[in-house]
Amino acid sequence: MKADASPAVRLTLLSAGADLILGGAALWLGLSEGAIALWGVGGASLLQIPPALSLRGRILDGLGNRGLDRERLVLRTLSHLLRLLALGLALAAVLALREGPGMRVGFSTLGVAILSLAFQVPLWIAKRRLAGVHPALGWDADRTRALLERAALLLAGGLLGLWFPWADAITGLALALHLFIQGQGLAKGTALRAAACGGCGSGCG
Repeated sequence: MKADASPAVRLTLLSAGADLILGGAALWLGLSEGAIALWGVGGASLLQIPPALSLRGRILDGLGNRGLDRERLVLRTLSHLLRLLALGLALAAVLALREGPGMRVGFSTLGVAILSLAFQVPLWIAKRRLAGVHPALGWDADRTRALLERAALLLAGGLLGLWFPWADAITGLALALHLFIQGQGLAKGTALRAAACGGCGSGCG
């Protein structure tokens, strides 16, 4: 892992920086404009910062058992927060649909979606190249792929929102389902990894 430590560390820092900037902008714009899908994507992006920084620490420690318990705790917490965000997003979307057609989504949704895709695609490709080095890097690549999928959903919803006022709420429901599934997968994956790695050595992820 020593030969790959430097690029892997850079990728985690790029991830954290992108999640902070793009996620913060999406959350602020979404709340100020009443764009449900946009603030949902922003919140989900900000939640990815702690796992990225936790993984950075593990990489610097050689991806051994040191920091493993911390990473499991971070991922377990992330799984709960993602499902909580999914619930809030679904409730907001349902309420918006019940209130009837709202205003059409602005171009900020499209702008954030395009910027996210432009950054997340090469980031995911770079992470996928390192995924085989260690399982933890593979799981990190999966989390980036989830961000990429949400950006694609946001772009699709933004395009539909140019013509259909209900598109934002429908996109919010789709994002809520995506977040809930990711949260469930993280919860199960963390439990399985804890059981499998209970007595392992430094190769444990």
